[in-house]
Amino acid sequence: MGIKDQHFKIARKARLFSLFLLLGLGWMTFALNGNAVAEVGSVDALLPESMKGATFVGTETCATCHEKQYEEFRLSTHSRIAVEDETEGVAQGCEMCHGPGSIHAENGGGRGTMVNPRKNPEICFTCHMDKKMEFRLPYRHPVLEGKMSCADCHNLHGVDARPWTATSMEDANEACFKCHKDKRGPFVWEHQALRDGCTTCHKVHGSITDKMLVARDANLCLRCHIQSDFPFIGDRNHGTNLTQGTCWSAGCHTAIHGSSFDRHFREE
Repeated sequence: MGIKDQHFKIARKARLFSLFLLLGLGWMTFALNGNAVAEVGSVDALLPESMKGATFVGTETCATCHEKQYEEFRLSTHSRIAVEDETEGVAQGCEMCHGPGSIHAENGGGRGTMVNPRKNPEICFTCHMDKKMEFRLPYRHPVLEGKMSCADCHNLHGVDARPWTATSMEDANEACFKCHKDKRGPFVWEHQALRDGCTTCHKVHGSITDKMLVARDANLCLRCHIQSDFPFIGDRNHGTNLTQGTCWSAGCHTAIHGSSFDRHFREE
């Protein structure tokens, strides 16, 4: 059997696996969404005892003390969200994430009188239900374990954020580089994929693949490095190499984020 035939069979199995995975994830999403709807309808379950009975007062009330945060937040995507509740009024702006603020305002502030999403990601999951599902996948950031919070990567108040991500407008990679400093470089030979962002290769909330990669094996690299005369990649035949392991584990491109020693992304 030729290399091309082997590649075709592998690709066909990968497509079938992807189909079954999507069906499975679809069922999980349906199940999780059903639970999430019940949780949204019972917001009190997320509130500490000190907030029971609080009512919504509006973002303008928050702005009287938190002026700096208000000026930033009013230009963000989150500030334009509002949900009406027949019994408790309208949750909009600040109170969508921090809960009803009447007790907090009456007491002139104080801990325990507002929800802190940094300490409890469940308030984020009431809207971002798909992310809660991803955090339950085998390889993930440890948010559900309490070792990280959504706010470690996302600036929920800031105006300097990419639409729909709440990560820095300067570069979405900056959120990753806060912890993964060794991946920043500078490198003499940089991997161009980094310019498109870490999410080119990594599914940052959670993945079924080790290192939170979006694809396993050489298929990850072949998403970009594929040619009409495959298995030629670049100017040489990779037919024998592709059977020895992943591009980075087969002893070839071991410095996949970038290298200062070799233009083929080898460590030395």
